Amino acid sequence: SSGSGVWSNEGCVRAEGNLTFSTCLCNHLTNFAILMQVVPLELSPVNQVALSTITYIGCAISIFCLAITIVTFAILSSVSTIRNQRYHIHANLSFAILVAQILLLISFRFDSGTLPCKIMAILLHFFFLSAFAWMLVEGLHLYSMVIKVFGSEESKHIFYYGLGWGSPLVICVVSVTSALNSYGEVGNCWLSLENGAIWAFVAPALFVILVNIGILIAVTRIISRISADNYKVHGDASAVKLTAKAVAVLLPILGISWIFGVLAVNERSLLFQYMFATFNSLQGFFIFLFHCLLNSEVIAAFKHKTKVWSLTSSSVRNINVKPFNSDIVS
Repeated sequence: SSGSGVWSNEGCVRAEGNLTFSTCLCNHLTNFAILMQVVPLELSPVNQVALSTITYIGCAISIFCLAITIVTFAILSSVSTIRNQRYHIHANLSFAILVAQILLLISFRFDSGTLPCKIMAILLHFFFLSAFAWMLVEGLHLYSMVIKVFGSEESKHIFYYGLGWGSPLVICVVSVTSALNSYGEVGNCWLSLENGAIWAFVAPALFVILVNIGILIAVTRIISRISADNYKVHGDASAVKLTAKAVAVLLPILGISWIFGVLAVNERSLLFQYMFATFNSLQGFFIFLFHCLLNSEVIAAFKHKTKVWSLTSSSVRNINVKPFNSDIVS
């Protein structure tokens, strides 16, 4: 494009070679960790490839699992145990993460500075903010169930949807109108680090993480107390495992593992980038595992639904059977 007939070195580095060949590596190997990266980091080609591979594999697994989760909740929505507010929140969180991760994988194919890249950055900002807003809703609903009830079911429903989809829209509109040039301009289809626009995502995300950490600590203390009382009364040592199990189940929906992204502030903290890319690209898989595949309510609802389907199909078969002549006579 320069007209001078030479290769552009923008976004690519020469890894090895001699007078007859060169091997180049290009920085289209974007990874999940850019989402919470608040300072620029220079990664070696090996780490770029590794983090990019983790991102692609993790997001692909998550997208598949989240699609199954949403379909499962939709199929079982007529069952009373699944038709409650908790599963509505799970479904909305799953949808937000599903769309965000699909957009993230697509955005890797666009060049920065182009209109499609800018549009993709805005959509990514909205859907990842929505994912965090629904993680906050998960935390608040958990708080209302375990610690303190607030508001009626109807008022909570309106509040949850307003918080889950409305607040990200407001943040995005303010951010786009005030700093449109900060989207998809440098290096990748995301918010710019140079003028601090990244904080339009990181600040709300950190707020949600801190609130949910507080809720998790409060809930864990209650579960620990119940487990201790159980142990004193029944002498059941396995009850102590309830606390660890509860924390493992709650972590994916509260999004606390996203804190690893902010901790990766220099090359020496590269481990946090790997932890962040692994745990959060697989967030959808953990939601599917704990809140769908291993969830006793979902399993019971699926068995109930299967029984209804089998009874319905047998009834249809009986209706379609041609009657005997004796039946017609009588």
